[in-house]
Amino acid sequence: MKSIKRTAALTLGLALALAFSGCAGNAAPKAAAASGPFKPGTYRTEAHGNNGTVVVETTLDAVSIKAIRILDQGETPGIGDAAFELMPGRIVAAQSLELDAVSGASNSSHAILEAVGAALALAGGSAADLRPAAAADDSAGTLSDAETEVVVVGAGGSGMAAALDAAAMGLKVILIEKMPMVGGTTARASTAFNAGGSSVQMSLQKPYTADDYYKKLLGSSKVDIPSLRRMADLSGPAADWLIRMGADLSKVINGSQHIPSDGRAFGGMVVSALKKQLASQGIDCRVETEGKRLIAQDGKVVGIEVVTPKGAYKILARAVILATGGFASNPAMVDRYTPQWSGCPSTASPGSTGDGLRMAMEVGAAVDDMARTGPQTVAFDTGRGAVSLTNARYNGAILVNKEGKRFVNELAGTEILGKTIMAQTGGVAYLVFDQASVDRAALMEDYKKHGYFTEAATLEQLGAKLAIDGGELEKSVEKYRTFIDAGKDAEFGRKDSLFSRIDKPVYYGAKISPANQTTYGGVKIDLDTRALREDGSVIPGLYVSGEAASQFGQGVTIAVVLGKLAAATVAADLKR
Repeated sequence: MKSIKRTAALTLGLALALAFSGCAGNAAPKAAAASGPFKPGTYRTEAHGNNGTVVVETTLDAVSIKAIRILDQGETPGIGDAAFELMPGRIVAAQSLELDAVSGASNSSHAILEAVGAALALAGGSAADLRPAAAADDSAGTLSDAETEVVVVGAGGSGMAAALDAAAMGLKVILIEKMPMVGGTTARASTAFNAGGSSVQMSLQKPYTADDYYKKLLGSSKVDIPSLRRMADLSGPAADWLIRMGADLSKVINGSQHIPSDGRAFGGMVVSALKKQLASQGIDCRVETEGKRLIAQDGKVVGIEVVTPKGAYKILARAVILATGGFASNPAMVDRYTPQWSGCPSTASPGSTGDGLRMAMEVGAAVDDMARTGPQTVAFDTGRGAVSLTNARYNGAILVNKEGKRFVNELAGTEILGKTIMAQTGGVAYLVFDQASVDRAALMEDYKKHGYFTEAATLEQLGAKLAIDGGELEKSVEKYRTFIDAGKDAEFGRKDSLFSRIDKPVYYGAKISPANQTTYGGVKIDLDTRALREDGSVIPGLYVSGEAASQFGQGVTIAVVLGKLAAATVAADLKR
C-alpha cells in the first residue's frame, strides 16, 4: 500500500478537530509562553477517522509533546488498532507530525495526526514549532533465522484459525502477518458467518442442516461439487468452534447466517475473539513480517524467507500454510484475472494483494478458477475509502436505480447482483429503507451516526435528496409493500430478509456501487488443502487456506473452515 506523507501544517481536517476541542477546561492562549512555543497542559481534541470519531489527549510542555493517549474511538474493531497502538509512541519519539500512516490504518493514523495538530494549535503553536528528534538507525540487516514445525503465513481469519488449531494439536507454530495488525479481510466483514448444522441452527424450531447449506451453495447447479460438500459439512463445527473461542454467533437469520445478538459488525468481533485466543495460548505471532519467497528443497517446501522493517531472515518449517488472502486489493491482478471489476475500489484488506498465489506459483503450484469473484455489491464511498453496506440489505433494504425503480433481487448472488448494478444508469444504485431497518441492528445505528445515510421524512423527499425520481420511488416501494403483505416477491423472487414494509419514517437511502472484495480463484488444492501442481501431484510441505486457495463459498466461512482443515491435515501428515 502506498505510504501517505503528512505535511507539518496538517491543514486537512484541522478545522474539524479544532471545532470539537478543549484544553483542560481552558481556552488556548493568544500568545506563546515565554519559555517556548507551547502553553504547557493537557489538551483534548477530536478528528474523524475511517468510520468514526477519534478522541485524543495530548500532553505538552513548553517545547515538546510529552504524551499522547487515545481516549475514545468509533472505528471498526480491528481496523484502526495498529494506528492506536503505534502512532502515539511514534509521534512522541519523532517529535514530528510528518510521519507515514500505519499501513492498513491510514485514516485512523491521519485522525490521530490531525487531532494532535489541533492540540498544538490550541497551545499557541503548530507542528512547525516542534524540534524533530534524530531518526533512529533502522538500516536493514539480517536477523536470526528461526525454526518451527508449522509456519502460517497471514493472520486473517484463516491464518488465526490454522495457528490456533495447529497449536492445540501440540505443534510448534509461528504465525506471520505483513500488516501491522492481525485480522485481514475478516476484520472488515460486516454481515454473517454462513454455515449449516451448527448447534445454534440445530436448536431452532426448524433446524438448518449442512445439507440445507450445501443446497444453498450449489444454487441451481445439479452437479455435485465435492469441495462445496466438504465445506458445508465442516461449516457447522466451525461455527461452534468460533463460539467456543468467544465469538457471539448466537442469532441466525435467513437459515445459514450467524450474526451477533445485537446486530453489530461481526468480523471485528470475531477477530477480537481470535486475537485474545492467540495471546492466551502464547502463539508466536509476528506482525510487520512479510513472506517474500518459499524455500524449496528437492521439490518440497521447507520454509519461507521474510522481510521486516528491521531486516530479512528465514523461517524453516516442516510445513507452510499459506493464508495470505486473495488479490482484491491488487489492481494489476484484478485487471489480469477479473477485468469485469477493473477500476472498482476494494473493500478487502489492503494486504489482500495475492502474495500467496505468487509465492506458490514460483514453486510450481497451479492456480484455478481465477475469474470467479464475490464482489462487494453495495459499497459506499465515505470520502475516505469504500465501506460495505451489505448489512442494510440483510436488514430489509431494497435497491432502486437512478430512475427510482427496483430492478433486482437484493439477495441475489454477489456476482450477478454486482453485474446487474453495473448495468444501471451510471453503474450505481441506491439502498432504500426505513427506521425499522435501522432499529434492527447496532451496526445500522453506527452507519447512521457516521453519516453514511441520507435521511428524509417522506420517500418523495428522499428521492429529491438522492437525485433520483421520487415519484417512481414511491411507486416502487408501494409495490414492494404488496409483496411483503403477500409473503412473496412476485417481481424478483426475493425470499430472505423480508423484515420491513418500508413504511416507518424516517426514510433512509445511500448511493452505492460494486467493489472488489472476495476472490474465489487461487492455488489449486486437494480436498484437504494440500497445494497441487498442474499435473495434480501434491507439493509436499505446502498447504493453502482461505482466499489464497481456489474455493467457492462465502468469505469468512472459507477462511475459518479451510484454516482449521489445513491445521488438521498438517498434523496428520507430520505424524506419518
